[in-house]
Amino acid sequence: MSDSTSIEDILGPRPEITRGHATLECAYPAGEETFTGLMMLRIATGAYEDTDELVEGFVEMAEEFEEYFPDDEPVAPTDVPARFQQVLDEYKRVVHTTSYDAYCLLSLPEILPSAGLVLSWGDGFDSSEALEVVRDLADQYAEQGIDMRGYVYAHTQDLERLVLTGDLYLGFGVLGPRDDVAAVAVGRQVVDVLRQLGLPFTWDGTVGARILVAPVLYEIELEDETGEDGIGEDAD
Repeated sequence: MSDSTSIEDILGPRPEITRGHATLECAYPAGEETFTGLMMLRIATGAYEDTDELVEGFVEMAEEFEEYFPDDEPVAPTDVPARFQQVLDEYKRVVHTTSYDAYCLLSLPEILPSAGLVLSWGDGFDSSEALEVVRDLADQYAEQGIDMRGYVYAHTQDLERLVLTGDLYLGFGVLGPRDDVAAVAVGRQVVDVLRQLGLPFTWDGTVGARILVAPVLYEIELEDETGEDGIGEDAD
């Protein structure tokens, strides 16, 4: 998206959010309480590019099924690949376009680094792990002679919450020694980007509070065999 092109020039007006994520009401509802629900949830985050690795993780969970899902019907480890495919097929059935909000959020990996901010998106289970990724990315930029001023992150739990509730929390800060004034400036820079994208947000303007982007509908159409995907404008 160029400086002279607004998000509305590309997508039109942002649609009103009138429903939750499509995977919340399907054959395998996204959630943390069931085996297939967690499969659906992790597919929906879009954070796992390697589905083989994702399947391997569920095979390991199936080996200790009662520990992870004591109230769910057991799935044998050998049945996990087939069950995962069933869940994936259901995801593709109910999510057939990329939503307006998802399109905007998925543009952040291009927009924020160009503004001098490292972005960690769906990396790490919690804030601590996400910040480790931030430091690694900052080092990679430095090796290329690019000096980044700050960072923004949303870890895997943040993306799962986004799917389940429509709420996204963004962490932010400065690289190097603590500087609250500079960190607040980074926060202002982030909300300026969100405003330009037309996304709703709440932030109290302090370094101690994460930025809440809500309510948003984060649905990502998975690429088909041709590698093509679709951008949807209808959130109804």
